[in-house]
Amino acid sequence: MTSVVPWPVMTMMLRGCSAAAVWITWPKSARPAKVCNTLGNVLFMRVPLPAAMMTMSNAAMNNSFGLIRLLSAIALACLLSACSAVKLGYNQLPDLSYWWLDSYFDFTEAQTLRLRPEISALLLWHRKDELPKVASALQKAQAAMPRDMTGPQVCALFDELRGLFNNVVQRGLPVAGELAATLSPEQLQRLEGKLAKGNADYQRDYLSGSASERLDKRLKQAIERSETFYGTLAQAQTTAVRKNISASGFDPETSYKERLRRQSDALAMLRGLRGAGTAAAVPALQAYVQRSNQSPDAAYRSYAQRLTQDSCNAFANTHNSTTPEQRAKAVQVLKGYEADMRSLAAQ
Repeated sequence: MTSVVPWPVMTMMLRGCSAAAVWITWPKSARPAKVCNTLGNVLFMRVPLPAAMMTMSNAAMNNSFGLIRLLSAIALACLLSACSAVKLGYNQLPDLSYWWLDSYFDFTEAQTLRLRPEISALLLWHRKDELPKVASALQKAQAAMPRDMTGPQVCALFDELRGLFNNVVQRGLPVAGELAATLSPEQLQRLEGKLAKGNADYQRDYLSGSASERLDKRLKQAIERSETFYGTLAQAQTTAVRKNISASGFDPETSYKERLRRQSDALAMLRGLRGAGTAAAVPALQAYVQRSNQSPDAAYRSYAQRLTQDSCNAFANTHNSTTPEQRAKAVQVLKGYEADMRSLAAQ
């Protein structure tokens, strides 16, 4: 998976999940996460890089469309989202995910009857099989927090979680293919409209205003995220954060171009799958996932790789500037997440 995050904060926006439709939530491409909304609408995660890595974020792209994403870390993302009713939220995910997906497609009765049981089944599997693995990863992250870190070490924490993400992708593909083959032209038109709205939001957030205004906005977001993890940053630390952001190679235009490519690719694929059987749809979805993980645009692949490295190095620099007290707070935050993970897995 590639990163386009413009600062050392890996973020993820959770919006629905299901074995039948988890593929719908692959990153729409390249925009940092926003805030944690109420549980009844959507769960956003705003956390510094190492914690977000533990959630198996796609490292840099928030979902709006693409295909696949999310359940490999869905519980932890809820836990790290700064929302309060975490356990309640995880237990309500079957309904929340269905409602979100339905807002994109307006499912028929037949599709709903097929989809809802799959959502519950995937969540049950995730709770029993995947949450303990995420808890173990959080435990490992706690051990790393008291020491200085290097960029490669930070990236290794993220890379380790890719396997969990891929588990969810593979588990969801068969029913995803079945559902994709039943989408009507009207449903795909509705999806296209939702994507257009998301694109307008992206342009407003990352392509409008002066370069200075955009930098200040990113700085504010980065500091808020870091402080939820480490506590209040000193002036010298916020100055270092600004320096990291300024030095980042993040280019919203490049990211937006890839975003549009993925959306066009996805829509074309889905239109081509109408009426196809699951046997044909699943390979098509797998190929789409591969093209999203590894863009066919060589220049973009290089760009994303640089940003991933920048992000890991920048977080390491910020982490290494923290005091023993700040690192102790980070350990406690991760320990709390781990405890909640194990509690959810045991329910």
